[in-house]
Amino acid sequence: MAVLASTATILPLFASDDDGLTLHPVADTTITQVWQDGNNAVKTTLASCPAMCDGNPHGRRDATLQFAVDQLPPNAVDVKATLRVYAWHDFTARILARAVPGGLRAAANAAQLAAVSAARAVDRVHKGFTEFDMSGSVRGNGNYTFALSQQSYYTRIYWASRENSRENLHPELVLSYKTATRPSTTGPATVLPPPTTAPPASTPPTTTPPTTKPTATKPPATTKPPATTKPPAAPAGWNLVWSDEFNGNGLDRSKWNLRDGEGRDIDRGCNVDSPKNTFVSGGHLTLRALRETVKCSSQTRQFSQSYLDTIGRHSWTYGRFEIRAKSPNKPGASKGLWPAFWLRPEDGGNGEIDVTELPGGQGWYDRSTAAIFYDYSPVKQDTRIALPSGGYPGDGFHTYTTEWDATSLKWYIDDKLVWTRNRSTTPWFDKAFHKPYNLRLNFQVGGWLGDPDGSTRFPADFVVDYVRVYQH
Repeated sequence: MAVLASTATILPLFASDDDGLTLHPVADTTITQVWQDGNNAVKTTLASCPAMCDGNPHGRRDATLQFAVDQLPPNAVDVKATLRVYAWHDFTARILARAVPGGLRAAANAAQLAAVSAARAVDRVHKGFTEFDMSGSVRGNGNYTFALSQQSYYTRIYWASRENSRENLHPELVLSYKTATRPSTTGPATVLPPPTTAPPASTPPTTTPPTTKPTATKPPATTKPPATTKPPAAPAGWNLVWSDEFNGNGLDRSKWNLRDGEGRDIDRGCNVDSPKNTFVSGGHLTLRALRETVKCSSQTRQFSQSYLDTIGRHSWTYGRFEIRAKSPNKPGASKGLWPAFWLRPEDGGNGEIDVTELPGGQGWYDRSTAAIFYDYSPVKQDTRIALPSGGYPGDGFHTYTTEWDATSLKWYIDDKLVWTRNRSTTPWFDKAFHKPYNLRLNFQVGGWLGDPDGSTRFPADFVVDYVRVYQH
């Protein structure tokens, strides 16, 4: 059974003296007594079931997960550990969660599993994440194996595994701890940058519309060099064919459509044409999400948001599409916030190119998601990418680029090649990517990656320095 020695998310947080880590499994499997189950090392689901499962005297199955803990500092104290595993339905079933010394193979030993005295039980599985307090089992760095054993309900319960295509369903081990001494504020790697979503002091309050145009706000002197009439230098081999540098006094409506009164069933916000939510100031475009009650056509929504596109105005077949932007998302305060820069076919048919999606939340805020879609069944390919130079998209401005031609799509972050798709990786490449595409620039609140919670901070600002389109 292969055990992959990599973690999808290991992320230190520092909030006062209370710190935390969120980890995804390095391996998981279903330990089963049913030979017909075959190899469970790479499956999108884990299963649990008692002996006599579905009437089979050899029907026992245990969902088993292994985590690598390697970033607890030596002075970590009061470590609390919560195992979170996703199920698709509610069940009245008793589930024991046990920490098993050793790896996944050790959990296959029934006598060793039964000898584990420290077990945590729940009597109900919830649709969504069920949580198990494993605090007594994690005391420092090392590999930890947990087995979920089902004690009642004699039909299998399925849990999402680390192989599931939806990363937001992957199992998690959430650690919190305190440090005996506060980490040094001069250390090179542990101090997070200051918050980036708070508006400047001179920004009008968000509870009422500003009485003057947002462009009247004087930007900090260092936010961007003064506007220049010279076009930006094009990368070698490319010609600039369209751009918005956001150096004017408002949104250029000859370049962009701004949606208004639009409520979609895929999120929780209302797209509005309001100076509170979309404004140009100091050489930047700001897309702002607010927590406020908004009438949205026949609906009432609790968030307002911004959505720009170039439908009917500008579209391109092939090119280099680039944005320089700062995400609003950071650790612990961004669940449900989801800015993106992407392209869709002008004919409204199949296809999508996501230059960058920057969803927030603990498992997402530190990566850029690059993706392509054929349709929304979904037939898609996507990947989450760490910044090549370190840091995260909300620590300042970063550049996200997609180069598209007749044979391939290439993604760059801060000018570093990070992902490539072509005919060999994508059977439907030629069906989707040989026609004009328009631009989409939006800031969505809520959706399938989760809705805002009490920790999500509003107003939240997605700040864009420029958008540029080049062609050969």
